[in-house]
Amino acid sequence: MTRTKWLLCPECWEEVDAAYETRHHVEEVRGVTVEADIEHLICPKCGESIGWAPLVGEGLHKLYRAYQEKMGLMQPEEIVALRKNYGFSQRVFAAILDIGVASLQRYERGCLASDSHAQLLANARDPRFLLKCLEQGARKLSDGERANARDVVRKRGMPRIDYAVIRFDAMDGIARGEGLDTGMRLFDPDRVRETVVYLAERARDLYRTKLNKVLFYLDFAAYRETGAGFTGLRYAKAPFGPVPDQFELLMAGLIDGESLSLREQGNGQVVVAERLANPAVFSASDMSLLESVCSFADGFASASALSDYSHGERGWLETEVGDLISYEFASDLRWGGGSSC
Repeated sequence: MTRTKWLLCPECWEEVDAAYETRHHVEEVRGVTVEADIEHLICPKCGESIGWAPLVGEGLHKLYRAYQEKMGLMQPEEIVALRKNYGFSQRVFAAILDIGVASLQRYERGCLASDSHAQLLANARDPRFLLKCLEQGARKLSDGERANARDVVRKRGMPRIDYAVIRFDAMDGIARGEGLDTGMRLFDPDRVRETVVYLAERARDLYRTKLNKVLFYLDFAAYRETGAGFTGLRYAKAPFGPVPDQFELLMAGLIDGESLSLREQGNGQVVVAERLANPAVFSASDMSLLESVCSFADGFASASALSDYSHGERGWLETEVGDLISYEFASDLRWGGGSSC
């Protein structure tokens, strides 16, 4: 059934039942050529695209995201996750980086950062950089706030090699239970770890943003085909597609320098397998689905293209931002899963 919206066409100067239509755009963003599939509302009388503000804004953000992906810049959800990993408010995080709160809010909504701010945000991934900022700047914070922030960074922002120390405690914080929000499967840290090791082995350039979408399709395809998800993870609606709930906590438990590590690539981070996955954890059908989801994800030119594809999922479209996506939507999954590969 074609989706439509009743609104005023400025060309015909009358209200029409405009149909949604996706058009491929090749545009210049800051001198860089990017591509994105953008939705339009088309007047049935004159055939012109009607500039409805929400769709125009969404289209701009898709182009910005394609630019960020191409240039290896931090994506909005990565900025939010980094800040929340330390438990910082927007005011505190902005003060540490010595940027305006309004600027940080725009970047978290998907607006493009200036070159200098983009570099600051990339540097903020390193806890040593944050400590340096707190020791030499952050004058908008009180002495007590700076001291508290330093303690938080030292406790939560330890070097990646130290993730092994907190791995099991971190995984203990992931929500458990058998329900429609977990795909009727209990969360198993060992199974999840081997799953991500396998994906990091096989999938091309497994950026953190790409991992989000691969896990979503893996879990929802498994639920559709077997009645049980693959990992027991919950998924929430983020502005740029489905993401595992408590993703930063999950990463803190997985990245240990022994099984998995993060490698800087451009200004992004790629998940890298440090060993082979243990095949004993998976059944033959599990292995088949893992292979299929890797092939599916690698069929997209970029993580941004895969993210755009996920925006067509009914589960994402019909869920409010920040809410959990029910596995009931698995029956409407656009990807055919292992059955089509």
